[in-house]
Amino acid sequence: MTRRIVSSLATLAAIASLAITPALAQPETKTTLVALDGANAAALQLHHDFDAAWVIDSQTILYRDVSRDHYLVTLKEACKQIEVRGRDFNFHPSWSTRLLASNAYEIRPTAGKRCDVARVEQLDGARASQLQAAAQRRVW
Repeated sequence: MTRRIVSSLATLAAIASLAITPALAQPETKTTLVALDGANAAALQLHHDFDAAWVIDSQTILYRDVSRDHYLVTLKEACKQIEVRGRDFNFHPSWSTRLLASNAYEIRPTAGKRCDVARVEQLDGARASQLQAAAQRRVW
């Protein structure tokens, strides 16, 4: 009888530890964040909010924050709404200066459906300048 109680308690302890494990795991990654050195990051610190944007193509946007740091935002799928020249869109949520991989972000055009962000990559000035020039020469 004692063995049966000990065995039952051991089984219950094992089940309880399995139930607790997901709570102790890392938060689920919803947005891939890539730091300037190319490594995946759990968070990216913006100096201030985004103040300018250039549409590279229907799935890629170059953003600049107030401190002149650049970020390449890649959407999960093509977003036709941002291809319309002059149509406004916003990065959402924009109230935080810290991007977290555990948060889901989206591009919200003034008209049309929202577009989910898959990846945000911090860029160096040289690559950002090339992308910005390409976006300005783009045929609309």
